[in-house]
Amino acid sequence: MAASLTGYYHQAGLSIGRVRSEDVEELGKDYMAVAATGAAIAFLGTAVGGLDKEIFGVTVPVDGLFSVALGAASLKVRGEPGNLLKVASIAAGGSAAVRTFEGFFKRGFGVKGDFTDLQHDRLSGYEGTYGPTFGFGGPAQDRLVAAARYL
Repeated sequence: MAASLTGYYHQAGLSIGRVRSEDVEELGKDYMAVAATGAAIAFLGTAVGGLDKEIFGVTVPVDGLFSVALGAASLKVRGEPGNLLKVASIAAGGSAAVRTFEGFFKRGFGVKGDFTDLQHDRLSGYEGTYGPTFGFGGPAQDRLVAAARYL
């Protein structure tokens, strides 16, 4: 078994050695675009008083609108700046999607608060088929949730 693990480590080392520096540079630029987008979204949210605004009774994610604007701009700009705008658009869209779907799931599960409160809401009485240690809300679930908080 040790020889096979050594072989896997050797293959992993070879594959890392084959990474092109141009790809690493491009990934670094993409990360910079994502970080700048995050900073812009944080500034925008602070300036307008939150990232979710209610317009005509519909909650609209401001960063979702920002994502659409960046995506439209990326289609107009050619070359590397256009690609970076596209990455920034995807980052902003991801930010909006996380909040939108988190709100959707909270309403669907009837959860008030964070997802860590899920164990104390609707699912807390369910013991599962195999007894209290394998279902939602059992003692094992409480220990798993407590351990996950430290990850």
